[in-house]
Amino acid sequence: MIIDTHAHLHFAQFREDLPQVINNACNNGLTAVINIGSDLKTSQKAVELQSDHITFFATIGLHPHEANNFSSSVSIHQSIGKLAQLYQNNTGKIIGIGECGLDYFFQQNPGFTPLALSETQITKLQKELFQAQIDFAKKLKLPLVIHCRDAWQDIFDFNYQGVTGVFHSFTADLEIARKALNLGFDLGFSCIVTYPKNERLLEVIKYMPADKILAETDCPFLPPQGKRGQRNEPANVVEVVKTISQIKNQSIQEIAQITYQNAQRLFSLGNS
Repeated sequence: MIIDTHAHLHFAQFREDLPQVINNACNNGLTAVINIGSDLKTSQKAVELQSDHITFFATIGLHPHEANNFSSSVSIHQSIGKLAQLYQNNTGKIIGIGECGLDYFFQQNPGFTPLALSETQITKLQKELFQAQIDFAKKLKLPLVIHCRDAWQDIFDFNYQGVTGVFHSFTADLEIARKALNLGFDLGFSCIVTYPKNERLLEVIKYMPADKILAETDCPFLPPQGKRGQRNEPANVVEVVKTISQIKNQSIQEIAQITYQNAQRLFSLGNS
């Protein structure tokens, strides 16, 4: 059994051929996909996705880019209230909070996202938005799905006591991996592991205890090396499993089983 622990099948890129995408996933051995919310609209859509051929789970959350749309902590907590209502109406399907976190890419690339606020204001709102979701996850006793880009120094300043989760699409170095593991978090690896000249990430996977590894695609983004420039999809998580199996010198079947069990444990899938 194989699971894609981070997908966005509710995005517009899959609107025309979702049944075929699901069929491709089934044909490649997938039995489950976790669809990840990134704002109020996509969180709702993630919850609504259904299939007769594969098990869909959902997380709900507010991506750090959403901080651009908030003007104060009041508006942030209003949105958390809307997520809480969504959870109350769909408790059996929602298994995590996120994706949420910090993303400072805009600080090094000012033209990446038009900013109505200053860098200082955006950074402050991102931190408030993330803290609100940490508190929300603690209250619901659900794991966090954390997005961190160019913000590792700040991401470890938060208090994670009483909550666990995964740093998704992990690409940082071994020192940061150790810090994440010491907090009790899992690390999610995407199709980036198939890219050449990625020695730092391969070193992390070699070091990682197998029972803290999750496999994901982050589709429609980040397709595997052989499909660069194409839309990514859950079936390609098999390439992640295959690459990890080669690095860990274990069979594909073993890594598939281990990563599936890790997802079951972290997201309490057996209880959903």
